[in-house]
Formats: sequence, structure tokens, C-alpha cells
Amino acid sequence: MSLLKTFGIRIARSAPVSLRQTAALKPVRSINIGQRVSMNHCFIQQKQQQQGSFHTSSVSRVTYQQSVLSDDTYHRISDKTFNQMVDILEAIGDETEVDGFDLEYSQGVMTLKLGEHGTYVINKQPPNKQIWLSSPKSGPKRYDYDAQQHKWFYGRDNHTLDELLNEELSDILGKVDVLEGLDHD
Repeated sequence: MSLLKTFGIRIARSAPVSLRQTAALKPVRSINIGQRVSMNHCFIQQKQQQQGSFHTSSVSRVTYQQSVLSDDTYHRISDKTFNQMVDILEAIGDETEVDGFDLEYSQGVMTLKLGEHGTYVINKQPPNKQIWLSSPKSGPKRYDYDAQQHKWFYGRDNHTLDELLNEELSDILGKVDVLEGLDHD
């Protein structure tokens, strides 16, 4: 594992795979040094090929890479993200029936109160060029920006800010794809 860290290769957690299963699988694609790869994706792809049912759309997952951003670019992209989230959530707040719904945004900090469901705090973190999120459901997360994919992503599980908020807020607000159409570029 330390050799993989040395070369900057990141392996996503997957279901336990026995040594026997691993030996039977062949590499699906070559890995360039420094590239983040989801080995789970490779194993599932290989297993599906063996079983004759191969579809990447249901298995494939985009792998994100943190981009180096200038201060101006970071502020432009993060401000746009926050402004869009505020606009969308304010519109939802006007039509929702969640008791205690309240949205505040000031100086790079957005607080979304959802009554008994808890409070979300999402804020800019300029020194790290990140967006930080504190969720009453999933806890704290720090999102980096991938300029190629135009997404804020959480490096530990490779999920995006949109995905997490869509999932959690859809459950609470009873609305599907709450933040659909959020453009981060």
C-alpha cells in the first residue's frame, strides 16, 4: 500500500475480495503514475465481463482530481456555486412545508436550518481553496475543485457536493434532485 501512496495512486474502498478472486482477475486498463484509480470499478468491470453482462453506465464512476486554482479563480467559482445554491434553496424554501426552514448567506458562509432535521453549514475556505460542509446527517466534509470535471468533490469517497446535498435534501424536503442544474464553472 505504501508503494501505491508513493506514486500517488489512490484505491477506492470496495467489498472484500478474496486472494483467489483477485488472482483470477486481469487488469482492465493500465495505470499511469499519479492517476487516481478506482480499483473497485476495475474489479466490477472484470466480473461483469466474465458474466457476460457488461455496462459501464451503472458501475462507472468519475474519478476527480484536485485542480490548482488561483485565488481569483477560486473566488469566482465558489461564489458562483454559493449564489446558485442560495437561489435554488430560497425558491425551495418559498414552496416547502418544512417547519423551521431558514436560509442565510453572508461573507462566504451559508447556513440552512431545517427545523428538527438539523442545520447545514457550508462555507468557503479560501486558504485551502475548498468548500467545507457540516451536515447533520453525514458530518463534516471538505470539498476540492476539479476544473476539468467542473465539480466540487470530497476526496475520501469521491462524491460531489451536489450528490451529497441532492441525496440528503431530497430525503428531507421530499423533492428529487434539489440542486439539479448547478453549474460550477
